[in-house]
Amino acid sequence: MGSTKFVVVKARELVKTAVFAILGVIIIVGLITFFLHMGDDENTGMYRDGTYYGEMKTGGEITEIAVKVKDGQIAEISMDEPAEAVAVFYPLLETAVEEVGREVVATQSLTVEVSPENAYSAQLILDAVAECLQKAEK
Repeated sequence: MGSTKFVVVKARELVKTAVFAILGVIIIVGLITFFLHMGDDENTGMYRDGTYYGEMKTGGEITEIAVKVKDGQIAEISMDEPAEAVAVFYPLLETAVEEVGREVVATQSLTVEVSPENAYSAQLILDAVAECLQKAEK
């Protein structure tokens, strides 16, 4: 007749094997999840959403420039209500802010083409916008 064979399994070895198998499965699932979701944040852009303010010094007055960021992109650039002295001594400043703002929003860059008559004002505005974007960086 056949002989009966006994298999002796130590409980300690069985537990170690089960623990390592479970850890292996957890690591594999984690890696798969990580690599599947790796490119999901591509459309968030370079900046945090919000409104950021920078200062622009014009003569003895300080004017604030506001940069609105939406979905990680520059959405709008505007000038807060300038002081009366700024409006009187720099009448083209508001026009320059609108022009520079349109260009920066369109190109999403601080390297923009501006008209020669607004070159100095444009540089002041771009410096204030750069200050805002520094605050908005991720």
